[in-house]
Amino acid sequence: MDDWIREKNDYLDSLGPKDRAPARSLSPEEVENLRKLQAEKDERDARIAQEVAKGIWFSASSSTPEGKLCTASFAKLTSEDNGKSGGIVSIMGFQKPKPDAWLIFYGTGIPRPKNVKKIKVELQQDDEPAQTVQVFNYRYQGRAGAVAFSVPGLAAALDGMRDKQSFKLSIDGKTVMAIQWADAAPVIGQLKQCSK
Repeated sequence: MDDWIREKNDYLDSLGPKDRAPARSLSPEEVENLRKLQAEKDERDARIAQEVAKGIWFSASSSTPEGKLCTASFAKLTSEDNGKSGGIVSIMGFQKPKPDAWLIFYGTGIPRPKNVKKIKVELQQDDEPAQTVQVFNYRYQGRAGAVAFSVPGLAAALDGMRDKQSFKLSIDGKTVMAIQWADAAPVIGQLKQCSK
């Protein structure tokens, strides 16, 4: 067995480059510079993680062949309770007169099917009665799943938005995501401008 392993290792070594690049050691100044860069990156990552743990809004618009697409997203992510508290909520829709718009939730507690499928989700907004709705469910970037609610136009979605709002998503009686946003008024204004 040892001869077989030695033979395989010799074979694999023969496939590699004949002349290996010489190892280069870093000067003390280069090592110190790398430490500073890593410390700056760690500080920036920690600041971003704190902002996202509190909740952060971002918005954008882009031109598409179908027209101008307006999007606003709220992200509040924590590592507590396997991601059921927090995630991302996006409001997305086209500029008038195109009526297509969506309310999309992304979270690690949401199912992640291999292919897009329709499922029933119970959505509760604030203290209003929960509504069971059929939505599209799909995988989103590895560990997260997504559910997309179709909305009758961006204007209708904006009419339903409040400055402070909470959402709870349940599937088969089990909560898969709960999130609350705040300070949405500026974003609502941006989306209204974008949707005109």
